[in-house]
Amino acid sequence: MIKDRAELITKVKSANSLIQEITDYLGKNGDSRGFGRLRFPRGFIRTAIEHRSKLTFVEDVNLKANLSYALMTHDVLRWMVFNTDISGQAREMLIKEAVCILGNICDSISIFPSEYGLGKGSSFAKRMDKLKQLDVIKEADHSNLNWLWDKRNQEHIHRNDFREWSHYEDGDWYRSVRAYHKLRDGLKVWIDARKNVAE
Repeated sequence: MIKDRAELITKVKSANSLIQEITDYLGKNGDSRGFGRLRFPRGFIRTAIEHRSKLTFVEDVNLKANLSYALMTHDVLRWMVFNTDISGQAREMLIKEAVCILGNICDSISIFPSEYGLGKGSSFAKRMDKLKQLDVIKEADHSNLNWLWDKRNQEHIHRNDFREWSHYEDGDWYRSVRAYHKLRDGLKVWIDARKNVAE
């Protein structure tokens, strides 16, 4: 176990040197690639069960499972962005993908076919309007979620009429996470209240 920051710095320098040596070797000796796989740190990616435990309001078991897998992917991107020194456009594209994943998740958890205005036929923006009307989300959340959906739509590269250079930043990551949490938590409270009334 690492005991203090000084030891942490030493270990990181050592690990960085080893990883670079491995990468350089594999670049010259591709036939050894199977022996050069690095062990992804255990315990960082939350399990599908952990993610599902926060999605109790999602009744469809397949949807809930797929949402948990998407959130695990988000964890992987989080490790790459915040635990490595990857920079420039590569880092920005990782942030973009993380934001898009959360946009897709918010789209998926906001569909309730039995509720007028929240069915699959309603656009994301109309569903957010309806959820704000139902007081599931607040005005600030409504704004952030519509921003998130606009960002998510940038996944369609051919539709972007701008160059994605210096376009995505840490603030986008944090804002998308806040938007997702507000929607997820608001939906849980709303669905739980509906169930209590029904009982």
